[in-house]
Amino acid sequence: MNSPFDIDHTSFAVHDALTCAARLRRELGAVPVSGEVLPEFRYLLLYVGTVDGGGRLELLEPVRPGFLTRFLSAHGEGPHHLTFTVPDLEATVRRVRSLGMTVVGESYGHPAWREAFVMPDSVHGTVIQFAQSDRSYPPPHELLNTPDRDPSTLPSVEGATDPLWWTSLWNTPPGNPVQLGPTHIRSTHPALSRQLFEDVLGAQGSEQDGSLEFLWASGSIRVHPADAPGITGVGLDGGPAQRLGIGTTRPD
Repeated sequence: MNSPFDIDHTSFAVHDALTCAARLRRELGAVPVSGEVLPEFRYLLLYVGTVDGGGRLELLEPVRPGFLTRFLSAHGEGPHHLTFTVPDLEATVRRVRSLGMTVVGESYGHPAWREAFVMPDSVHGTVIQFAQSDRSYPPPHELLNTPDRDPSTLPSVEGATDPLWWTSLWNTPPGNPVQLGPTHIRSTHPALSRQLFEDVLGAQGSEQDGSLEFLWASGSIRVHPADAPGITGVGLDGGPAQRLGIGTTRPD
């Protein structure tokens, strides 16, 4: 696909990001992409896939009391948000608001990572993050072939420190690589979901067995009509399980 819009990652809140990442590396061949430390949390971005395809997962770990400790206390480990990259954040925010959705946390002053959020609502039940960066990730073949990472070239959150805190993960031998599949999410308003993901965020949409699938260059989501919203899991292709198991999302 040749679109300036993309799905960046599906994010999971966990108590210990390195322990979780080591398991994903052993079981799925996950490869670290980047990571940083912020005042309330640290994150680790992983690529799960092969040179032919896959996707990115983010692990969020609290480092002091705050929004993430509250989330873990209320929900336990599990999906926290979806992130999409866009070519013009301000224009995207205007279009999202035109759909009647509430956008918060707008931050436009840091070119390496501008961001805005839709908080969990009655339609999708999860945080949706929109981001714009003047940096990019290495392609899959580079991620898989070298452990070298240059933080100065990677997307970076304003105020973040310690971009190599996670490098001990390289000591974990990788398992056979598995391709990350679609993120599954329930929606109480599929028509609005289609407007958001297809019309605003530039996905290629299609209908699949009663659900809606939205495809970007770096991954896809599958929207299932439901009475209660929320992310229910992330698919896997080529492994022993059909879905990723982290916290509230368990393998089939």
